[in-house]
Amino acid sequence: MQVGGSDGGRSGGSPRDWTAEVTVRISQEAKGAQNTIPSYFGRFEAITNEDHPSIFKRRHGKTTSRAAAAPPLRLPCLPGSSNPQTMTAPPPQELARATAPHTGSSASGGEVVPGQLTAPARDVVVVAAVGPYHLLSPPAPAALITRAKKCGIVVFLARRFGLDAADFLGWARRNEARVRGCYERDSLAAAVSVDLAEMLLLDGCVVLFAVFLLRTSVCEDQRPSKLAREVVHGREFIYLSADISLHMKETKIDLLMLHNQIPFFVLAELHKRLKDTLFKNINHSLEELALSCFDDIHPSSFRCRRDRDAHGRAIVVAAAAASASAANNQFPPRIHHLLHLFHWFRVPMRKHQVGIASIVPKEPEPHLPCATELEESLVRFRKQRPRAAGCGGSALDISFQRRMLGVCGEMSMPELCVHKYSDCVFRNLIAFEQNYVRCGLGVTAYCLCMARLLQSEADVKVLRKRRVLVHTQRTDREIVEFFRDMRDEYGDTLMPEDLLALCRDVGAHRRSKARGVVKGILLQCFPRQTVTFFVIFGAVISIATLINTVHTMYRYYHPYKGRNPSYGP
Repeated sequence: MQVGGSDGGRSGGSPRDWTAEVTVRISQEAKGAQNTIPSYFGRFEAITNEDHPSIFKRRHGKTTSRAAAAPPLRLPCLPGSSNPQTMTAPPPQELARATAPHTGSSASGGEVVPGQLTAPARDVVVVAAVGPYHLLSPPAPAALITRAKKCGIVVFLARRFGLDAADFLGWARRNEARVRGCYERDSLAAAVSVDLAEMLLLDGCVVLFAVFLLRTSVCEDQRPSKLAREVVHGREFIYLSADISLHMKETKIDLLMLHNQIPFFVLAELHKRLKDTLFKNINHSLEELALSCFDDIHPSSFRCRRDRDAHGRAIVVAAAAASASAANNQFPPRIHHLLHLFHWFRVPMRKHQVGIASIVPKEPEPHLPCATELEESLVRFRKQRPRAAGCGGSALDISFQRRMLGVCGEMSMPELCVHKYSDCVFRNLIAFEQNYVRCGLGVTAYCLCMARLLQSEADVKVLRKRRVLVHTQRTDREIVEFFRDMRDEYGDTLMPEDLLALCRDVGAHRRSKARGVVKGILLQCFPRQTVTFFVIFGAVISIATLINTVHTMYRYYHPYKGRNPSYGP
C-alpha cells in the first residue's frame, strides 16, 4: 500500500532533524498549558486562598453539556468499507462539513443532505478529540483538551516518567503504512506524514493518560493522589488531569466514539514504554486496564472477577483474563481500538455471527410480536441474572425457551438501563458492527429485538413490571422512540441466523395447539381480573364446604365409641 501524503518540506533532512523539530514545537506549545489554571478550576483554588474564598458568586450555567454543545449534526451514512480493517468513519472533508455549524430552512435548523443521517448533538466530542479525522478538521466546538494541553501531557510524561518522544516519533513514522491501513481507503491522503506521526504521539498519550486516571484499580494504588502531592510535578499534574478527572463520564463517552479512535497497537507501544514508570506496580495488562475504564457504562457486562491484592484484600477486576479463563474466553487475537474492546466484552460470545446463511434474508421471519402480545400468548419475561460460575454472561443476550410441555414460554432478557448517553453508545456500537461484520451483530440484533418488543407504552410497562427495565430518567414513550430511532443505523443490514432462530421459536410457540387450548380455557373462564378473583373465592368456599360435608357424613356413620370427646365427664 502506498503511503499517502508527503512531508511538505517540513522534515528538513535526516529523520533526526524532523523528530527534534517536532519535540521542540511540542515543548513550546506546552508551556502555556502546563501552568494554566482551567477556567472551571477556580473553586478548588479557593480552598487554600483565605483572602478570596469565593463564598459569594454568581451561578454559571454549564456550557459543556453534550446535548448543548452544538446544533444537530449531519453525519454521512457510513457504507461498508472494502478495507478489512475496522476504523471506518467519514473522511476529514466530510467530517468537517458534518461538525461545522450550519443553517437552513429545515425543521432541524439545517439543510438535509440526501443519503446522510441526522446524528444527535450528543455525538459531539466534549473532552478529548483524538484520531486523524480531527487532524485536518478540528471539532466544533473545541474540546476541553486543546492541542496545547496535549503537548503539556506529552512533556509531563517525558519529564516525569522518561518518555522518549523523539524515539516514539521515529517508531510512528516507520509504522505509518500500518496506521493508514487501519482507516478508510484514501481517507488520510491529505494528511502529512510528519503531522500523522505527531498526532499519534499527542493523542496516544492523551488516551493512555485517560486510561491511567479512569481505571478501576486506581482505588487501590492511589497513584493519581500521590502524583498530585508531589512537590515538583504535583501542580502540573493537577492542571493537566483536571479536564479528565472532573469530566469522567464525558471522557469515557468520547473514547467510545467510532470517529474518535486511534489504533490499539499505538496505545500498546506507549504502554510498553511507560510500563515501568507511569504504570509501575500495576499488575494488569493494557486490555484489562482499558476495559475497566468503562465498567460503569451501560450496556454493562456480567463478566467480572474478584481477585486479591498484595495485602489479601478482595478487589474487583475488569476481568477479561480471569473470566475468560473460567469460560474458555480469551481476548480477540487482534484488538483494533477501544470501541472494539468495549464491544467484544458486551456482546454474547459466539452468537449473531454473519455468514453465508445470513445473506438471503434481510428481515427476521416469522415476525416477532410485541411484549403485550407475547404476554397474552403465555410468554413470561424473566430478568437474566449473572451465571453463578465465573459471573459469565452478556448484557445484550436475549433467549427464548418453552416450558411446561410447550404450553408456556419464557423469554430471558438482561437488565436494561437507559441513560442520557445511551443513544450515543448504541449508535457507535451499531455503526462499528455495520462496518466490521467480523465482530458479529450482537448489538444490532439486540436493538432490533427491543424495537419489535417495545411498540407502545404498554409494552414498556410489561418490562418494567418484570424488572427487566430498571429505573431510568426517560419516560415510556421515550424508551419506545429510543429503539425505534435506532433503525436508521441498521435498516439494510444482514440478519444473523441466531436472531432468525429466536423468531422461529417464538412463532412455533404461538402456533402450538397446547398453548391455544390452555389460552382458550383461561380466556373463557378468567376473562377479567375481577371475574378471576370471584371464581377463585367461590372455589375456595366450595372446597371448604365439601370438606365439611364429607367430615359430617363420616362421623354420622362412624360415631365416637364411648363418651363423646366433645363433652366433659
